Amino acid sequence: MHPLLVPALCVALAIELLFPLAVAIWLQRRLRVAWRYFGYGALVFLVFQILTRLPAMQLLQARVKEQLAASPWALLVWIAFAALTAGLCEEGGRYLGFRILWKKEEAKSWAQALMYGAGHGGLESMLLVGGAVLLSLIQVLALSQLDLQSLSLTPEQLERLRQAREAIASATWWLPLLGALERVLALTIQISLSVLVVQVFLRGRFSWWWLALGYHFLVDLSTALALQWGQKRLPETTAYLLVEGIAALFALVSAWVILRLRPAPSAEAAPAA
Repeated sequence: MHPLLVPALCVALAIELLFPLAVAIWLQRRLRVAWRYFGYGALVFLVFQILTRLPAMQLLQARVKEQLAASPWALLVWIAFAALTAGLCEEGGRYLGFRILWKKEEAKSWAQALMYGAGHGGLESMLLVGGAVLLSLIQVLALSQLDLQSLSLTPEQLERLRQAREAIASATWWLPLLGALERVLALTIQISLSVLVVQVFLRGRFSWWWLALGYHFLVDLSTALALQWGQKRLPETTAYLLVEGIAALFALVSAWVILRLRPAPSAEAAPAA
């Protein structure tokens, strides 16, 4: 095992858990946005992704896994379907959150949308990605100190443990840091999507929701297809770098969207908190 693997996992875990909170703290202090909007975003992601879409997708994938393995075209359709359902559930949930969680008399604002998006992407980073990295860290520490000969296990179980050890020993130590960078980029994209959806209420045009849905679909589809293509034709690390490069381009576009839709100081009459 590379000596920097465990430190890299620890740094990645810290970024995935703390960066969304740091962004929210900055927004609260700089723009005076109430923390409840962070909670609204986290709640929407919890309900529309973790509790509904993800379990449904796992059940459906288990039923069609043989078809996906047998047909490249079926796999492409599945990737597009996954990207579309992610956009529909998240942007649909984001819209309903703006409509239901805000009080009727409460004006919505660009600043609130920033905090809302930080909560949405923050829970994804902290719970899904951070949780997976924490489990990986525990597994690495446990397997690195485990004496396989002292365990009363079947040959099949011992072989699985040996394979897991070999995978850890050959792991590229900096890949966890690349995953942490992905969360920073993804949070920027999530915030921009909230900024797009809030325009439905600020400008009175539902076409902004369709724009958010299309952008979400494009981001998910592009990165998933790039990963699929890269894993077949490129070394593993190069494939991941390709995907993160595409995500970085989308994050730059998202940053532009956030700043472009920022209202002029005199125009932002709605209170942020």
